[in-house]
Amino acid sequence: MRFSRIWFGFILCLSLVRCKKEALNDCLGETQKTTYLNSLAALSNDTTTISAAERQLMNEIRAIANDVDALSSSIDTTISIHEYYEQISANFLHHVDLVEQKANTFYNGNEAQIILAKNTFVLMSYDALQRKYPEFMWLQLGIFVANEVRSGLVLALETRYILEQNHSHIIIDNSGTEMTDAMLLTSKALIQGQIDVFSDIGSLGILNRKIGAAKIKNETWLTAEAKEGFIKQELAEHALNTGNCSKFMDLQTEAAIQFGAHEQIYILQPMWDKPLMQQFSNLNILLMQVSKKQFIFFGDIFVGTNKNIEVQNGYTIKLPTTINDLSNAQQRVEVARNGFNTLNQLRKNAEWNNWIAYSQLKIGYGIGLYMPSGPL
Repeated sequence: MRFSRIWFGFILCLSLVRCKKEALNDCLGETQKTTYLNSLAALSNDTTTISAAERQLMNEIRAIANDVDALSSSIDTTISIHEYYEQISANFLHHVDLVEQKANTFYNGNEAQIILAKNTFVLMSYDALQRKYPEFMWLQLGIFVANEVRSGLVLALETRYILEQNHSHIIIDNSGTEMTDAMLLTSKALIQGQIDVFSDIGSLGILNRKIGAAKIKNETWLTAEAKEGFIKQELAEHALNTGNCSKFMDLQTEAAIQFGAHEQIYILQPMWDKPLMQQFSNLNILLMQVSKKQFIFFGDIFVGTNKNIEVQNGYTIKLPTTINDLSNAQQRVEVARNGFNTLNQLRKNAEWNNWIAYSQLKIGYGIGLYMPSGPL
């Protein structure tokens, strides 16, 4: 009889653990992502838009991006949380260096192609991190924002090439800066901004899993916005552990908004304060005014892989009507807030949730990305 009770208790315990694991997987969409991942594996060698050699390069970049464990596995756990963060961030940048070396060799030093290769790495890394740490929502929108930047980079670098081939010399300021130079410098600034954000938010996401929001939230070196992000993240993960998916998603979104404010105000603002980026912002304002916001360089966020071929399938998170100056940190915070809130509502719909997961994985494999139509 006693043996029967023990056996029953053991079975019950296993059932509860399994139920909890299934509940967590349901909240995080793990089963769904695994299914999509398996379906995309066969497409990873797709060569319909690029050569087999370039696809091989992208596969090598993906391998580096997916080496997520190496970012923190060898770090001494007795060091301070701040030092832990610094070492993870340094490991991220080491991965960027590896990608740049590969791209520099493959493209014979072509600066435009190297910029796009770095962006490919950022996109693939966001996918890898999101699959590894799905409780950290920032990454889910970050991949689509980084992909929007890629769209702008491709357009700018293609235009630069055309101007150079036609020996066009368009002066854009009193200092004699040519349009072609400005496009390259702006592209370099944008990719560096992406890398700065990626290494910071990626490190915070890994810290969250390794150390826990409860321990991180009171760290004095964090910005007020990052601290608030970890406070919300702790509440979100408590809701996750109790199986309250809707509450988890809402609190996870609130945390992501705070982390978004941290990134915009402290990590990206130095980039936007540069004179060239101020000029770029002014050009974006002019374009919005002339087209009544039908055409803009950056601001809208397309939820999908490629808006040029998926416009009927994807979802465009439009720039809020009150926003017109991307060089203003607070306005960009509102763009991020609108983006996170919209994505949260979309993922509560089964069809859109499927589309989001599928699109993230496609981007992570480098399938259907924005690619230049010719040489750069």
